[in-house]
Amino acid sequence: MPLEPLPPPSPRGKIQSPPKHTCSTAEPCQIRLSDIGKRYHSFPKGSFKARFIPPSAPRFVIKHLAAHPPSWTWTTKGGPNKDRSFQVPTIPITCDKEAPRAIHWVVAVFHSFKAHLNPVAIDGETGKVKPGWLRLYQNNLYVHLRGQMKETAAPKRAPPPTPKPPSTAPPSGHPKPTPSRESFLEAELSKLRQEIAELKDKFHNYITSHEACCVRRSNSPSESSEEEHPTGVTPRPVRPPPVLLTLLPDGSSKPMANPPTWLVAALAQQDLPITFRDSAFVPSLFTPTTSFPEGTLEVIKLKFDGAPPLFLGTHRDGDLRISTAAPASTVTTSYNLPHDPYVPTLPRRKK
Repeated sequence: MPLEPLPPPSPRGKIQSPPKHTCSTAEPCQIRLSDIGKRYHSFPKGSFKARFIPPSAPRFVIKHLAAHPPSWTWTTKGGPNKDRSFQVPTIPITCDKEAPRAIHWVVAVFHSFKAHLNPVAIDGETGKVKPGWLRLYQNNLYVHLRGQMKETAAPKRAPPPTPKPPSTAPPSGHPKPTPSRESFLEAELSKLRQEIAELKDKFHNYITSHEACCVRRSNSPSESSEEEHPTGVTPRPVRPPPVLLTLLPDGSSKPMANPPTWLVAALAQQDLPITFRDSAFVPSLFTPTTSFPEGTLEVIKLKFDGAPPLFLGTHRDGDLRISTAAPASTVTTSYNLPHDPYVPTLPRRKK
């Protein structure tokens, strides 16, 4: 008697995966609030005049977005979650004049997107970008900036160790004796003593040549001010001052044409704190205030001859801030600078 065939397995308990999303080549994808920033969507065919790729964000934009993730609050008006608010990731498309410099950069990049579009993505009556293309670009720009933040935050992997080549020496019958700890310490100690003796000789030669140079200058002031460095002593490199930039209305920056002499002298100091050593600053306020705003990183004190002291601070948005007062606990160090008639002061109050 033949056996009956086995019944098919029960579909209960199986989870069918959703179909893979495929972007349409004719219409932009419909992106819901819950799907913003989850994946990159392709634009319909013929959307751009040429190939368009969002630009790479500068360091100050990445730092600001990492500290303040862009989002907007969405409050439901009905259903079981009525009057409940949710944070939805987004990209700002408008901002006021007091917004941070990083937000101005993002808004400018977002609006430059319209110049690359073909008429198929622009409404002929209003002249504005159609909502479907607008939401699609807002989602893709958010995914683009989030990927750059992950690349910046990811630690660099160390290169794999290179294997040592096998030894070609023939094996000996007796094992190689290992040096004892005492002999190793004695060898290291003798090496350190030799280095100390060489450093003493170099220091003595430097002091001797420096004294001779000073005596020669005092006896003959008409001679050239250039002096030769002693043998074996490397001169201390002079660190170039940071480049001062000016912020333009379109969000870009350019080198400042005539920076203040007192500010150039302050930033030319060789032992400035670490936050003052970046390659570029944007002095936003040349009129000092009486206190520093929230977000100030480090503060230095500038003492001018014949003028009250001035405090210079770095802000987390990349700007330099000037104040006439600062708590002593926040001041990192102070510098004595020559008299400068262009040192800013507080405007006098009218009586």
